[in-house]
Amino acid sequence: MSAFEELGVCPEIIKAVEEDDWLLPTPIQAESIPLILGGGDVCAAAETGSGKTGAFGLPALQIVHESLRAAAQAAVVSMKPNQ
Repeated sequence: MSAFEELGVCPEIIKAVEEDDWLLPTPIQAESIPLILGGGDVCAAAETGSGKTGAFGLPALQIVHESLRAAAQAAVVSMKPNQ
């Protein structure tokens, strides 16, 4: 299990970050990602280059990805003809 997977990041995003050589989350990412994915609010400060963009961007991408996937599944179900 990868470190990002332990934080709750989905496989599609893990694949993308690993392709960009992000093997371990930074401390700000390790603290923020699970909170954001859990629906929590986060206000954090950290030094330049500490991974803040990833800390907030990865969960945001995952939330959008999951919403689009759910909407696509709902569209498929609603298009099923009556029997």
